[in-house]
Amino acid sequence: MALTSRFSTRLLLSTAAIGAAGGLLVVGLNYALVGLPPSSLTYAIYAATTPAWSLGSFVAMALFRRPGVALLTSVFSGLVNLASPFGVAQLVNFLVIGLLLELPFAVALYRRWSDRYFWVAFPAGALLLSVGYLVPTLAAGAIVPSEIAPWPAALLVVATVALALGLTALSLRTAASLRRAGIGGGRAVGATPPSARGDDAPATAAE
Repeated sequence: MALTSRFSTRLLLSTAAIGAAGGLLVVGLNYALVGLPPSSLTYAIYAATTPAWSLGSFVAMALFRRPGVALLTSVFSGLVNLASPFGVAQLVNFLVIGLLLELPFAVALYRRWSDRYFWVAFPAGALLLSVGYLVPTLAAGAIVPSEIAPWPAALLVVATVALALGLTALSLRTAASLRRAGIGGGRAVGATPPSARGDDAPATAAE
């Protein structure tokens, strides 16, 4: 009851659909990567592609612009990922992902919702995911930096940043398309959408 009082039924169903779609993307990515032989480079590739795990949550946050939406969507993505090669562990991973993606907005006290801020918050959240995977993997010795040649290492860093920026652009565009289709509560408070207005007013929650 507490969840439905905080989030409307329409918002819950929408985030469930978006989270499931994003989760299926990660399931496919995991099955593709799990076939690679274990090595420092393989684990580094995992770290570089980790921002893709955030796509569903990014789209939902850009669409609804409400506190807690990234975490909620991540939970749905995690439930879908029970079918991934890593099973239940993925649900825990996605809970952490949701919290990390909420962090840049929480730091701003959930008062900044303009597209300009999303271009800061989304890449920051995506890169936090990569670092959050990379640090314990290095500590566990799964990645030995000396085993990765400098040029692949540099390429992976560039690819991680490019993926984070690309996901930001894709998320904002997808959210705008969904909003035009009538999903996500329509116009923001004040009659004009935040994407058109560029200010920091929160969008109206879907009812």
